Amino acid sequence: MHRKKCTKHQHWVPQFYLRYFATPESRDTKHPKVWIFSKESKDENDSLTSIRNVCGKNYLYSPQQLDGDRSWALEDKLNDVETLLGPIWSDLATNFVALEDEQIRQSLALFVSITHMRHPDMRNTVENLHGKLINFYETTPVYPDGTPMIESIEFRNRSYKFDTTDWHTYRSHGRDGHDRTFAELVQSETGMMAKHLMTKRWSMLFSSSNVFVTSDKPVALSHMTRERYGYGTMDTIITFPISPSRVLVMDDLHSEPANQYHRIIESNIGAVNMAIWQGARRFLITGRPIPEVLSELIAFTDNKNDA
Repeated sequence: MHRKKCTKHQHWVPQFYLRYFATPESRDTKHPKVWIFSKESKDENDSLTSIRNVCGKNYLYSPQQLDGDRSWALEDKLNDVETLLGPIWSDLATNFVALEDEQIRQSLALFVSITHMRHPDMRNTVENLHGKLINFYETTPVYPDGTPMIESIEFRNRSYKFDTTDWHTYRSHGRDGHDRTFAELVQSETGMMAKHLMTKRWSMLFSSSNVFVTSDKPVALSHMTRERYGYGTMDTIITFPISPSRVLVMDDLHSEPANQYHRIIESNIGAVNMAIWQGARRFLITGRPIPEVLSELIAFTDNKNDA
């Protein structure tokens, strides 16, 4: 059975999601537009562009296989999730859904996890880790066939058998090999992250007006005391803008009330948007005028420095 359509340009932040952050006048049109502001000096200060033009890359989730054909399995699964969540996002974006509802939690945890794992940064991590492993193992003694003379490795006080059967294939991984590993990682690790997110305390910040921004890496991780951390590190705070009026916060403060909605006060808008801006890979995305957003970020920074 052939696929009806093979999408070459694939978005790591879904367009149905970005539509909610489009300018008010374009949000409900066929071509929603957003303002973007880049962290990089080589880019324009700000620009208004179609959501089709942001957070996209050719064949990001369709790696080329050894036989030369592309696998569309991951892209199909991502489309299925977006098709499932798209119709209910309006409620999440504007209403007060029950955060303790198991189905709501599972759906949101899955979406946040996928959004985190499918980001191109994860693809870069796969390639960087491959290079580090190759460099490390090439410093060890080798068997006559050139494979590392290692029988097991230890990780977190556990010993694991080191299988060198496909060593030469792994060692020679090029771009296509890294693309395949990335696709496998997204599919294998998303469920594990989603299960972890289900255990955290959830809260929703909300506003009666559209004040929150998003970014090209909307799942923002932060930690109060550690410089190196991941989503599974204790006390990691995960911030995810649902819409311009809703921001989901997941933390480990289980002694505090959970599944609550907290109205944001005007003086704290800059703090929330700063967390999203700091988590961005390259640029923030908003339907609001950029100077207005920047003035809030600057005011927050000034107040923080004066404290």
